[in-house]
Amino acid sequence: MKFLGRSLLVVTTALLLTALGFAQSNVEYDQYGNKVSPTADHDQYGDDVFQTANPQFMKDAAQDAMAKIHLAYLALQNAQNEQVRAFAQQILNDYGKTQADLFNIANQQSLVLPNTLDAKNLDTFDALSQLKGAEFDKAYMKAMLNADQTAASRFKQEATRGDAWAGHTLPTLESSLKEAQKVALAIGVQCIGETKNPV
Repeated sequence: MKFLGRSLLVVTTALLLTALGFAQSNVEYDQYGNKVSPTADHDQYGDDVFQTANPQFMKDAAQDAMAKIHLAYLALQNAQNEQVRAFAQQILNDYGKTQADLFNIANQQSLVLPNTLDAKNLDTFDALSQLKGAEFDKAYMKAMLNADQTAASRFKQEATRGDAWAGHTLPTLESSLKEAQKVALAIGVQCIGETKNPV
């Protein structure tokens, strides 16, 4: 069972890196082969470009988002409850864009972001990959509550320090936390005082 979980992790990582690779490779060149630099506020496609000054925050945010994406793919495979599955799909929609934005910023700043799960997130993934059905649903939502609460607090802190990307992303995180609380309650997971241990 652990092998199957790791196999899914490898496939998910490959898909994620391919998508992010496309996000980073969207570089425009002029007729002479020179790279065209985006403007300070928009890239060459007119999308907003946000700066973030804290490299460690960027690395932590990339790691957290990558973990959520991996777990969301796992939820689509192992979850029983439709609300849990819908929440996981929303995570993929939201965090796919968030990761692409972050990798674009990192690319502009020549910062290398993590592309594999750290030990803590890998342990969580391994533990959840061995669960299915209602048992998985509860453990997954506990993990999401814990992750969303931590992320929202950190992003709020960075936003108050003037980090434009953190401020732009914070509403998405707060919305995700509210939805996680709603889904958790619907499947019998207590939202307060029960989010310390995800599994």
